[in-house]
Amino acid sequence: MKTFLKDDFLRLYDIVPPVTPGAEKLYCAGSDFDSDGKIIFQPEDFADFGTYFNSFSLKKWSACTFITDLKIFLELAGKFHVEIYCFSQAGEEIFFAGETDGNFSHEINFADLSGLAKKFDLLGVKVIAKSPGAKFLSGTYSGKFSALRDVKIGITICTFKREKYLQSNLDKFEKLIERNPNVSVMVIDNGQTLEEKNSGAIQIMHNKNFGGSGGFTRGLIEQVNRNKNTHVILSDDDTVTELSSFDRLYSFLRGLKPDYHENFFGGAMLRLDKKTEQFENTAYWKKIRLCAFGRGFDLTDKKILCKNEYPTKDINAYAAWWFCCMPLDEVRKNGYPIPVFIKGDDMEYGIRHGKDFLTMNGVGVWHETFANKDSFTTKFLNDRNMLIIQHLTKGYGKFEFVFTLIGRIGRRILKLDFDALRRFEFVLRDLENDFEGITEIPADEKFAQIKSYSSDKNIFAAIFSVTRLAFNHISNYDEHDRRLKNFIEEKLSDQKFWLEYLGISGK
Repeated sequence: MKTFLKDDFLRLYDIVPPVTPGAEKLYCAGSDFDSDGKIIFQPEDFADFGTYFNSFSLKKWSACTFITDLKIFLELAGKFHVEIYCFSQAGEEIFFAGETDGNFSHEINFADLSGLAKKFDLLGVKVIAKSPGAKFLSGTYSGKFSALRDVKIGITICTFKREKYLQSNLDKFEKLIERNPNVSVMVIDNGQTLEEKNSGAIQIMHNKNFGGSGGFTRGLIEQVNRNKNTHVILSDDDTVTELSSFDRLYSFLRGLKPDYHENFFGGAMLRLDKKTEQFENTAYWKKIRLCAFGRGFDLTDKKILCKNEYPTKDINAYAAWWFCCMPLDEVRKNGYPIPVFIKGDDMEYGIRHGKDFLTMNGVGVWHETFANKDSFTTKFLNDRNMLIIQHLTKGYGKFEFVFTLIGRIGRRILKLDFDALRRFEFVLRDLENDFEGITEIPADEKFAQIKSYSSDKNIFAAIFSVTRLAFNHISNYDEHDRRLKNFIEEKLSDQKFWLEYLGISGK
C-alpha cells in the first residue's frame, strides 16, 4: 500500500553515538561522544559525522526510493559553524556552510538532491564549535517522499545455548520495538533452553537442533504462515548490533521504488576483534571459490566508504545470514533453504534468488570471524556443503567441479594433512546419495555422527579410498547434479519436506 505525502517529513534515522568501545571512529571523527551520548566542545573543536554510521547515502536513496527532499536537524547548545558536504572517491565539496546559535535545521530540495547524487556518493555533516562549552545533543536525517508503502519487519534469530549474547540483543531490540511497533522479533531456540513465549513483539519457540538451516527455515515458515510481516531479517544470535541500522533499513524499505521490491538487502559484517574493519559486504561464488567484497576495508577512510557503496554484482552473489533482509513474498516464490545443518544454506538461497542485493553503509553488525570458530565438524560441513554449492551455482559445470574436487584433495596431500584427508573421505561418502542421503536420518543425529567420527585408516588406504570416491562422483556428475537440483525443485518449493523433517507437521 502506498501513501502519498505532501508536506510531512519522515524520520529516517538519527546521528548516533557509539554502541561499543573501539568503534568510535565509525560514528564521528574529531571530538568524541561522552558516556551520555553528547559531545562537549571547546572553541574550534569539531565533530565530523561523515562516517560509516552517520553519513547519508546520496546515490542509494536518490536512485532506489521516492525521496524528494532531505532535512538535517541538529540539536545544539552554543554557537557553531555547520557544514554540509558531499564526497566521492574523487574528493569532497561543501554544499552548505553557515553559523548557528543553538539548534540547526536545513532542507535540501529535490533538484539539489538529484544533482548532488549525480556527482557524489555520500553526504556528511560537520560542526565546529565557536563558543566554550558548546554541545552537540542529537541529530536526525528526515525525508519527504512522493510515495511510501507499509512495511513490517520480523527479525528472526536462530540460537543454540547462547543466552548471554542473545539477551544483550533482545534488550536492544526492546528499545527498537518501543519506538517502532512495525518491528517484531522471533527467536528460534534450537537448544530448547529458553522459556517459550508465544505472544507479544518478542516471541521464542523451541526447535530441534537441525543447525542454522533448520532454525532459519523454521523461522521463515513461521513468518510466512503468520502472514503479519512484509519482510524478514535473518540474524545470528552472537552479533553486536547497531539499532540505527534497523531504523535506516526500515525507512529505506518504506520509500523503495517498485523496481527494487523483490531485492534482498544484505547487511555487512564488521570484525568484532577489529571493530573499524569490514569482513564482508556481500559475497559471490567465482568458479571454484568464494569471493567476499570489501574484506579488510578500513571503514574510517571516506574513499573506502564510497567504494563500499558498490559491491561486486554477480549471478552467484549472496548475503550471509548474520543480517539478510528478504521480502516474504520472495520466500513464498523461491521456497525454502537446503538442509545442510550449517555452512552454505545462505549462499545457495541467495544464488537461487538470482537478483542483485541492496546494501548501504550504516547497515551492518559486528561478528566474530570464522577463523576463530573452526572445528572438525565445521570443516567437514564446509567441505561437504561447498561441493554441493558447486553443483548449484549458475554458469558453471562439470569442469569447475572437477577442478574444485581435485584442488581440495591435492591441497591436503601437499600439506601432508592426513587427518583432513581422512575427513574428506567421510565427506565424499556422505555425498554419495546427495540430499536424500544427507537427510535420511534427523539432522541432530547426523551432526552427532559427524562429531563422533574418527579414523585411523592407513594413509595410503585413505588416499586410495578418496581417489576412488572422487572418481565415482565425477563419473556420475550429471546424475548427482540432476538429483540435487530436483530435490530443491520438488522438495523445497513448499513447506511439506521441512515440516516433516523438523517434526512439526500437524502442530
